[in-house]
Amino acid sequence: METKVFKHGNYIYECKSSPTKMNDYFDTGYLRAANKKLRQRWHRGPLPSGYRYIFPVNYLDSLAKTEIDKLQSDFPSIDIRYYECDEVDRLIFSLEKVGDLLSLVAYIKILRGA
Repeated sequence: METKVFKHGNYIYECKSSPTKMNDYFDTGYLRAANKKLRQRWHRGPLPSGYRYIFPVNYLDSLAKTEIDKLQSDFPSIDIRYYECDEVDRLIFSLEKVGDLLSLVAYIKILRGA
């Protein structure tokens, strides 16, 4: 069965959390195991254009960041990024000011002149 998600042009967003360790470091062992499965999947292809890790309640220690960096170096054609809980908090705070998604879309359209 051909995937409709993992293909060029798609950006995948994956939320990962260690809820028992709120505002603490994400479990690097779990990230390593998840990345191993992801590598196996990506070696079979096709590959997405981008992959975003969202850690809504956790931080990443240097080992976890190294794991993500290794994944990026193994798959240089994929734009891999991550967002820790502080960045997610800032995004939520900013979006709360917007009110709702429709007003955000309308605002962006105005800015773009559409």
